[in-house]
Amino acid sequence: PEEPEPAILQIYFPGVSASIHLNALVRILLKRLPRQRITEFIWDHGCICDVTTIHDLLETQAPGLTTLSFDQINHDGVAFDRHKVGLQSLRLRSLEGNNLYWLWEMSSSQMALKHLTLGAEIDAIQSFYWPQRGSDNDYDIMLDRLMESFIDNANDDDDDDDEGGKFLLTLGSFELIGLNIDKLIRGPLSLLDFSELTSLSLEDCQDVEDFFTVVQNANNKQGVETQSLLRLRSFHLRHYSISQATNIRALLLAFLTSIPGLTNLSILLQANERPQDFRDRNFGNVLLTHGKSLRTLLWEERIGCRESYVERLNATFPSPEGLIEIAQSCNNLVELSIPIDWRIFSSMNVPWKHVRARTALQSLTQLRTLNIRNMPSFDPTVMNLPVDRAFKGFVDSAIAALIISGHVNDSMPLDTLALGAMTYRDVRNGLGLMNIHEKDLYEFLRPHIYAVDRRYQFEGKPQPLAILREIGTYEKTEAAGHCVEVLKPYWLG
Repeated sequence: PEEPEPAILQIYFPGVSASIHLNALVRILLKRLPRQRITEFIWDHGCICDVTTIHDLLETQAPGLTTLSFDQINHDGVAFDRHKVGLQSLRLRSLEGNNLYWLWEMSSSQMALKHLTLGAEIDAIQSFYWPQRGSDNDYDIMLDRLMESFIDNANDDDDDDDEGGKFLLTLGSFELIGLNIDKLIRGPLSLLDFSELTSLSLEDCQDVEDFFTVVQNANNKQGVETQSLLRLRSFHLRHYSISQATNIRALLLAFLTSIPGLTNLSILLQANERPQDFRDRNFGNVLLTHGKSLRTLLWEERIGCRESYVERLNATFPSPEGLIEIAQSCNNLVELSIPIDWRIFSSMNVPWKHVRARTALQSLTQLRTLNIRNMPSFDPTVMNLPVDRAFKGFVDSAIAALIISGHVNDSMPLDTLALGAMTYRDVRNGLGLMNIHEKDLYEFLRPHIYAVDRRYQFEGKPQPLAILREIGTYEKTEAAGHCVEVLKPYWLG
């Protein structure tokens, strides 16, 4: 008989209050589905997944499961039988609640793993909004237990004695959220083999400065404390620096120059001091190292959240000279996401250096997605316009500057222009995190994503138009086949 077509069930943004009913619905579906039909189970929303649901999932679907992804799991005790699972991807964004014991029951599942995500995202977001609130979770113990499960399953599958110091997992991608990165260097996670690692994401991790130093030494063959990352092609960092004693930016730039040829680079960095200009020598060395190979680049440094309609320069955008250097060094970019001085797109009384910067952007002949991360200033008491109409004017001026007035005319394939930056509230539907008085400002700051429609002409010349596609999400844009990788990373607030 022919293999059945894969079936997909997607539930978007269920209310958190629906957790009990959603778990009950999924368990009913699992009992009615053919056994071993599901290959991917992704629980990517604010509802808590009950371990009883996981139990039923493993009971009916275990052998064929290749992907498991959970945001939150409760930790009520449920008796499990051991199941063989050939997991290739395991994603646990919130380890809060000591909920790892069920992993013991997936014999040999970890040995096939190529993609691993471990996180404490709930604690990270609570620390961001309520820093005075502590955490009751002991993540060191959780990670120790996780690696114990890996070791137990490895010994079950291996007839030979386990060699001392033997790596248990050779990963292709790894993501760590809100945990102590020292575990990568000296703790139980040092049993992970990064020799084939091509993608690394670090969000809100403690001791990231030490990690940069140690890995840089390994890449430069100056130490053997940890593994090198010379196969890395994609790197993402989100970091909130609370110490003025450590120059996180300098350590980051030195780390990046020790890695050859990244394809995707995404940096969100918040420090206590105003960031330096993009044109400084160390940043230039990063561009020399990765510029020709980069296809996506996101880089934003700030000293805090924007808290008003009028831009207060909490983020640093490249000087015109810095923007020229980015465009000239990274001329193969398909996606670019940076703050930009809006004066570059003005058609009146523009200084020559801004004209040169605009011309440099026009030279990016492979650029399909441009994300201008800083919203333009908008004073509702002065501009008697709805926000959407005001934004449309800003976007039209950018399109006119980049495409219509460009010396290369219509050669730039730009089809997506986005304003603003994603936050946790956008990607996790976290409207409940805000005070009601913040709602209007929040709506103003939400990312606005426009499609560039090239079907129109005026007097025989191309007249591209900006059409608002969506606000606060990129799902429709991605579904339409547009490039949205630089839109996905998000600030906590």
